[in-house]
Amino acid sequence: MKRHPNLRGLIKLSLFALGFMLLILFADTHLIQTDTIARMTLHEMQEREDIELAFVGSSIVRDHFNAPRITEKTGLNAFCATVPTASMPASIALTRELYRTNSPEWIVMVTEPYNFHTVREVPEAYYRLTPFLSDPSNILDYYLRTCREDGYYIDRLLLFRMYGAQSLSDVAKTIGLRYAPEKTFARLEKDMDPTLSYQGSGFLRHETDERADELIRTVQREYTGYTYELFDGSKEQLRLYKQLCEENGSNLMVVIFPNLTAHALAEPGFLDYNDALMAFCEELGVPCFNFSFARPELMPNLDGYFFDLYHMVGEGADILSDAFCRVFSAYTAGEDVSPLFYANRWEYLDSLTFTPNVWLTAFDPDGEWNPALEQDEARVRALAETQDVYLADCNHYVVYAPEYRFVLRNADGSETLLQDYGVDTLYACAPGSLSGQTLRVYARLRDYPENGEVWYELTIE
Repeated sequence: MKRHPNLRGLIKLSLFALGFMLLILFADTHLIQTDTIARMTLHEMQEREDIELAFVGSSIVRDHFNAPRITEKTGLNAFCATVPTASMPASIALTRELYRTNSPEWIVMVTEPYNFHTVREVPEAYYRLTPFLSDPSNILDYYLRTCREDGYYIDRLLLFRMYGAQSLSDVAKTIGLRYAPEKTFARLEKDMDPTLSYQGSGFLRHETDERADELIRTVQREYTGYTYELFDGSKEQLRLYKQLCEENGSNLMVVIFPNLTAHALAEPGFLDYNDALMAFCEELGVPCFNFSFARPELMPNLDGYFFDLYHMVGEGADILSDAFCRVFSAYTAGEDVSPLFYANRWEYLDSLTFTPNVWLTAFDPDGEWNPALEQDEARVRALAETQDVYLADCNHYVVYAPEYRFVLRNADGSETLLQDYGVDTLYACAPGSLSGQTLRVYARLRDYPENGEVWYELTIE
């Protein structure tokens, strides 16, 4: 019997489509870059069946919750289920993957305001996580959930195009980590950054003398006048996450990571998002602990442990992990842990009797006025008609007044006083008199000089 030509064409087309899909699948799993620590974390999680306390989130989990230490202190097998830049969609996918082999008693979702300034997720989280998820339905849900928000359907479908291998060594690394992860990691570990050490259970320890002092000086105050709340999409994902935990027999806890103080004082919405999340968790009946609000008797201010604007060295991670264990153990024992935290943002802000950073700018009379500046615009513009004007500003709680000191920083490191501590927030001088010199400003809070000073310097062209 002769086959219908349309049928033959359909079969050929189907075979071509199947071959094309298999080619894409091969490229998406083999011809891509692979995050070594993310892969090892997923591999270890998939091989285990004993996880009792799981921390879920982005690199703020991976770098700051010392799972082996927490296991020792709580008696529960702890694990950090994490990939860098993960937000709510990746957390959902990670947790579904966790439940394929584990039945944790507790899930601790660790968040920060940056998880909620949009319902979208950074695509890099998808690129790092998806190739190693084992459940096709989970992959499809994650794909659709993220694409609905940003429309990157093709980019996520073609991982090899957006996150493709840059060399043959990338391909070898990806294949090795996929099929022989432990052996490949042992080889790769020898060439890893010596300041990093993967200590198992999803925890990556940083040991470096670098600190974020210079970077913190870049965190300048902004104001928009808006009040920031959780998006409806974020609330929907939080409800889904709670349901996912309940369906799998886990208790859910939310922990808010203690970012740098400068973020809380400088960035619009930073505290708003935390407040909105805490209120929504209360509505859901989910315990939520904001470690930014930790009182000194629970945990010291951790600013000095940050080596960049978002991550701490291992000692800071240990302090935070110990504080968490204290709260977790007390809470699960039925004790009231509220005395360990400031009750609200106002109590927290009242505790900030220091300024984390100061900055200095040369005033441009032709530029737009920055509404975040604390200076009198009319006075500044009047001075600028005949003088060079340098404006100092710092991050501080508005009820505490800062004061500033201006000096010339000499080539030998010595200083020449120009204007001693006072409430004046600017320095004015004859036009061009500071050309080629370095102007430094110091800042402190007027009523709390004992809490130290911070500085910033500007080399004048």
